[in-house]
Amino acid sequence: MINPHFDHNRVIWKDEYSGFYEPVDYSEQFDHEWRLFLERKTGFFQHTGVETGDAWINDRIFDLTGVECHIPVPEAGGSKQDRNLGGRQYLDLKFAVDHFRGKRCLDAACGAGRWTKTLLALGAKVKSIDISEHGLNSVRLFNDDVERMNIFDIGARPDLHGVFDFTLCWGVVMCTHDPKVAFENIARTVRNRGECYVMVYAPTLHNSPDILGWRRHYHRNLHTFEEKLAYAYSIADRPENAINYLDMLNTFYNWVVEEETIHNWFRTNGFMDVITLNASEKNPGSYHVFGRKRAFAPPLRDDQGNFIPRNAKFDPNRIVTLKGPFPKEIGHAWQAPLGEFSTVADDMEHPYRSTLLLIEDGKPLFSRHTLHDEIRRFGMGRYSHWCDGLIFSTSDNSDPNTNKRRYGIVFAESAE
Repeated sequence: MINPHFDHNRVIWKDEYSGFYEPVDYSEQFDHEWRLFLERKTGFFQHTGVETGDAWINDRIFDLTGVECHIPVPEAGGSKQDRNLGGRQYLDLKFAVDHFRGKRCLDAACGAGRWTKTLLALGAKVKSIDISEHGLNSVRLFNDDVERMNIFDIGARPDLHGVFDFTLCWGVVMCTHDPKVAFENIARTVRNRGECYVMVYAPTLHNSPDILGWRRHYHRNLHTFEEKLAYAYSIADRPENAINYLDMLNTFYNWVVEEETIHNWFRTNGFMDVITLNASEKNPGSYHVFGRKRAFAPPLRDDQGNFIPRNAKFDPNRIVTLKGPFPKEIGHAWQAPLGEFSTVADDMEHPYRSTLLLIEDGKPLFSRHTLHDEIRRFGMGRYSHWCDGLIFSTSDNSDPNTNKRRYGIVFAESAE
């Protein structure tokens, strides 16, 4: 099988490579290290990259939130210095300690479950998926919602689409044949207004000559797992850190990804407020990137400029007719008073609260929650249910008082 790093000298992922390379048996390449963790083999436990003991989980909580000793535990997990083995993460922006409480979270490619247990400790409800049976056996010790799954199979699982408040995928997408598609599958799981956090290797350490040389020798000259494990120990800075070396050696694909590429993945999959959480690091070995999914899908048009129909679930018997005349506001914007619905309207504190759909001749318009200046300047069906009124435009910027169309509103159960 072609290896892009050794056969094509491609190490930095480019989206133009998408669809070019073949998948491998991902269960095999990660399963060994989780098996060795369960066996408590030197270098594969009591390590930041894998350990699930409470003292280590407190460290993960501190990494995310800045809060120390969240779980009351005796100092039996080794000193803080000992627990730094494998490296710590330093995020510029921290999550509030109650940020995850009550949220439905997905730990995608969860490994032995350190982040699953961290989220559970912070009050989340977590579904853990992974391709490694040994990894899942570890997670089952503290989480019931566990499923063996390849992240490339998420596309065929509509029950997982758009249902999670927070999806975390740590250090996995770059170890696949197609990181772009891997991310797209992860992004599908996030609901509107939900959040996604991924970690991928940066083009600093993992494309260095030393690591590329070690990986080439590992994949070209070593054949049994015993040989490969012995080699990982031989190059490790210390035996207790062997998992870090096996982890970077054993994956067939080991891409590094530029920061702008990751941000573009987020933006093209409907995320806003995309930030690199460790942006202040001068020479980061990885990028930690976070984004929120937009509250509503933007309007789409076909090649002829016609709006593409969207799905909306509402009771047509509950449509309230809007009665004109409609006062002109500015530009393409018109007004309709809706004082009786002010408590469920958007306002400064709740800019996406309203579920109101504007109905034009029986068909819903979907350009909701639009900035008022955009309604005035561009129109074309944009509208906003704001405080005690509706500011709206017609689908073709005609005058709603004279275009002989019927206008109404309805509060949707769901809408794309």
